[in-house]
Amino acid sequence: MQTQPIITFRNMESSPAVEAVIAKRIAALEHFSDRITGCEIILEAPQKRQVKGRAFAVRVNLQLPGPDLSVSRTVAQGSAQNDLVLAVNRAFSAVEKQLKKNRDTMARVEVKHHPPELHGEITELEPELGYGWLRADDGREVYFERDSLVSGDWDDLKPGAKMRMRVADGEKGPFATGLSLAA
Repeated sequence: MQTQPIITFRNMESSPAVEAVIAKRIAALEHFSDRITGCEIILEAPQKRQVKGRAFAVRVNLQLPGPDLSVSRTVAQGSAQNDLVLAVNRAFSAVEKQLKKNRDTMARVEVKHHPPELHGEITELEPELGYGWLRADDGREVYFERDSLVSGDWDDLKPGAKMRMRVADGEKGPFATGLSLAA
């Protein structure tokens, strides 16, 4: 995490025991995801003290690349101290579940990879037949056709002309796609 976690207690005294639980849960989140840049935890109790039990609300805000993640949980059950720890654990469990869901969603996203753009020189050209050969900067002989030309005029091409291209592998060897005259 790039910044220190911020823990805020509202309408209650801070508790070292609760802070220790929060520190352990944050460490578990950091172990689970290395993309967390910051964390803010807000622990809230109602302003009016009740005779039996209290409701505690815990909000966890995680700063991540892209949209931040925010989860709130409220608990009102047994004794006051146990309710606060329970609310903290439920909020962090919900955050962990959301992080897993986000990770699984991002794992399914496939990014299309394009071959790098290369430069080359025309070594052989058959203008009447509509094809030719290039020598790429990496030394490969690359086949190209009239249909591969995306900019420039076919009639302007001559052996020795400098070209930009992307190379794809075909059944009979490498061929040029996205062919254009180099500036």
